Amino acid sequence: MIPYNDIRKVWVQGLKIALQLAVINMNGGADMPKTAFLVYNLFPNEESSSGRIMVSQNNGKQVLQETVKLTVSFLSYADDNVTSTVNAMRARDWFKTAGREALKDIDVIVTSIGNVENRDINIGPEWERRMGFDIELRTTDTTEQEFIPIEKANIKRS
Repeated sequence: MIPYNDIRKVWVQGLKIALQLAVINMNGGADMPKTAFLVYNLFPNEESSSGRIMVSQNNGKQVLQETVKLTVSFLSYADDNVTSTVNAMRARDWFKTAGREALKDIDVIVTSIGNVENRDINIGPEWERRMGFDIELRTTDTTEQEFIPIEKANIKRS
């Protein structure tokens, strides 16, 4: 399994400390903060997996490992465009420095960091001021199952 919660905790805690902003899951059902905040959304890229599964045995278990890519979209919300832009740029910088190192510590590699872009939307008479960027991650999807050895095989000669 992809260590989703471990990965998520790294950027939620790290960005919260570094930027002094709330960091919430886009589809998590949390209330919107009254001040500036960051939102993230993680997309597993199933079609971008390597397709090569490494199979090994460890302590009576069969271990299957595959390299997978993940895309994470970050949005910075604020009342004004300048604050939204600055917070998005600071979050992006965190992934270039401390965030890259923190993720590497849990076997997650930052492979690319996109540009900060305007992602404002108009909802009725109101505008949601938001700037955003995407990052690409690479990690290992590990699955374990009971190892069942072949104890007897019938071989027929032709």
